[in-house]
Amino acid sequence: MPAKNELHYGDNLEVLTAHPAWDGQIDLIYLDPPFNSNRSYNVLFGKSKGVAGAQAQIQAFDDTWTWSPEVAQHYHELTTGGLPLRASDALEAMHKLLGESDVLAYMVMMTPRLVQLHRKLKDTGSLYLHCDPAASHYLKIMLDAIFGPDQFRNEIIWRRTGAHGKVKRYAPTHDVILFYTKTDDYKWRAPTKAFMQGHVDEYFVKDERGWRTNYYGNVLTGSGLRGGESGKPWKGIDPSAKGRHWAIPGALVDDLDEDLSAMTQHQKLDRLLELGHIKIIPGQAWPMYERYITPKDGTPAPDIWTYQPYTEGTVFESDEGIDADVRWLSPRDSERLGYQTQKPVGLLKRIIAASTDPGDVVLDPFCGCGTTIEAAQELDRHWLGIDITYISIDLIQKRLRGRYGDTIAATFTTDGIPRDMEGAHALFAKSPFDFERWAVSLVDATPNERQVGDRGIDGVAQFPLDNKDGKGKAIVSVKGGALNPAMVRDLLGTVEAQKAEMGILVSLERATRGVTDAAAHSGNFTATALGRSYPRVQVISIEELLAGKKPNMPTPFLPYIRSQRSFGEEQLTMKFDAPPGRAAREPRRLEAVTAAPVPAAPAKLVRAPAKAVPAEEAPSKSVAKPALKKAARPARKA
Repeated sequence: MPAKNELHYGDNLEVLTAHPAWDGQIDLIYLDPPFNSNRSYNVLFGKSKGVAGAQAQIQAFDDTWTWSPEVAQHYHELTTGGLPLRASDALEAMHKLLGESDVLAYMVMMTPRLVQLHRKLKDTGSLYLHCDPAASHYLKIMLDAIFGPDQFRNEIIWRRTGAHGKVKRYAPTHDVILFYTKTDDYKWRAPTKAFMQGHVDEYFVKDERGWRTNYYGNVLTGSGLRGGESGKPWKGIDPSAKGRHWAIPGALVDDLDEDLSAMTQHQKLDRLLELGHIKIIPGQAWPMYERYITPKDGTPAPDIWTYQPYTEGTVFESDEGIDADVRWLSPRDSERLGYQTQKPVGLLKRIIAASTDPGDVVLDPFCGCGTTIEAAQELDRHWLGIDITYISIDLIQKRLRGRYGDTIAATFTTDGIPRDMEGAHALFAKSPFDFERWAVSLVDATPNERQVGDRGIDGVAQFPLDNKDGKGKAIVSVKGGALNPAMVRDLLGTVEAQKAEMGILVSLERATRGVTDAAAHSGNFTATALGRSYPRVQVISIEELLAGKKPNMPTPFLPYIRSQRSFGEEQLTMKFDAPPGRAAREPRRLEAVTAAPVPAAPAKLVRAPAKAVPAEEAPSKSVAKPALKKAARPARKA
């Protein structure tokens, strides 16, 4: 695997197929795919006064899957040689059971991807598939067909919410995480769950060294008779007389600084007695062992992960409640980015820590807002992320910058995003919507909620304006065709109507002299805190942005992220607006995103916009943006 981490923009099936070098190289795959829930998910951003009356919402993906002639053709290709035999048989069985339904369309989308993911895993690797109960049983059947039913390890139940509206059934509050391994020789780091304080109080005694065992009874034996030394008397105590045999707890041996593996059972008991870990107390039927709780102790982690509110103080040596590390994200959680399907970092850290070691490779083929990537980065794992929406790629890049600073950019590559003009034109031809979002991201602005009928506002950047927490706004307009001076005048009118400080016209083509003259005569504004004036309207081309040029403006705040870092000494300190009841957080001052690596092949798994907009509402773009339509794609042979 390459030394750098990798972020890929595109259809994950195409990306996986295009990287045969990944085969047998991945230690852990976590995927949280669309659930076929017939809903559109959006990234939410805090309201920018004067730009929109409600929170800006940017559609991240539409997880609706519909049976169509294209899906039928895809199904035919998959079941006539495009899949391994067992997976093909399973898909045909689902066709008989479900008919030509939307659920079957969903499985037609997922099956070739699961086949590719199985191929990428190491023999010691693991896969965790996160889904909801509406899809889990279909996905489990397909995973059984691909991995083999004997490689199923767990169905993990994760509590995803604390409450649910009134329904005529039990409230649905959990998701399912299906845990499979490539082979029986899989990596497992035996995670534990902290003891409950009540358990420690009952079975341990506290002294000057800590908490030591207070066990009694047959804790050094196991049930059943044995014919070897473990069934023979030791120190005058015969376990066979009571139908038992000597069985030393593994934790007792693991605590020692010496290896007892070559010793017989009686020799181990002798050594533990010599070291004081075993005591023979006159009058007791069995010897006792003495051991102190260590930080790694606890009960084996169960397959039910459910945070319990109001249990603070019940967990041993912790102020947090039961399963607090995997608690769901509340609407006001400081970790939230506004991505509706966002999972807590603690959930991914638990999974990654259980099945990998530092330096191992983690892959998330539906990486969304980047929670897997952040968890892998924090735990010192290499990572690969793939997503079909540019908004996710941009969000992840800025999430990492917000957490680790600008230097993090040197540790990973981004594939599928233009690095030159040829790539920019290719992205525009593939998806004008994603081209617009990409162009807006180059000036560190937030993309607009609507990409048709947007009244010329394709994005908004915010920046420090004065010494009283004032924030200025820059309206960003993106043009994909030839420019004319009227576009500058239109942008200036939008800036004035929205009470913004400036406008930025980002163009795919170079500006003519008439356009630059119109911008030069648009006037200036002053950022009093910085004591500087800036042009009211600026025109900057994609070519200039790719070359490293930036708009002449105060350094904008980073979109998406409520950063916890403050500015350096030479920089102005500003605070973001905080939700009611929460303290404001201080953002970092960051430079704009610069050029990114080469584009990948056009993705075929296309998301649809929330709804069509009548022609009379279409924006006055120089190049019309066609409505996107979801199209099923013929898969490459698995």
